[in-house]
Amino acid sequence: MRLSPLDKHMSKMKENPLPRLAKAIENLRACQLIFDHLPFRELSPNARHHWAVKARAVKAQREEAGWLAKSVWGNQDPMTYARISYEFKVTDKRQRDIDNLVSACKSFQDGLIDGGVILKDDSEHLAWWKATITQGKAEQTIVRIEEIIG
Repeated sequence: MRLSPLDKHMSKMKENPLPRLAKAIENLRACQLIFDHLPFRELSPNARHHWAVKARAVKAQREEAGWLAKSVWGNQDPMTYARISYEFKVTDKRQRDIDNLVSACKSFQDGLIDGGVILKDDSEHLAWWKATITQGKAEQTIVRIEEIIG
């Protein structure tokens, strides 16, 4: 009977790594933030507002995300490696550009850092998962952050 390369490798190991991997996956954390609005229009890449108007919108959205993240996350250590997904709930059937909505969410990510949920929002520590637009009874932005194994 011929052994596969995986079986050969497993037979050489003293301990089966699958229980350790299962335990590591079990200990992964997640966080979900629900905002009762879509990202501010002033933060869209297509918006043509005065810089001070945009700065006020960034500050307001970042502070809102930071305080909400802090209240949900508490004093846990930040996630070193995470993936983020967005769900935008809308009340009408207008066409929306999902790229503009996601781009307007940068201050949400900065708020997640301020609130201690994620360590950094660079490409080494944060991965995009998905972004969707769905119908709902009220406009909402749902931000999901899941810890991943780095």
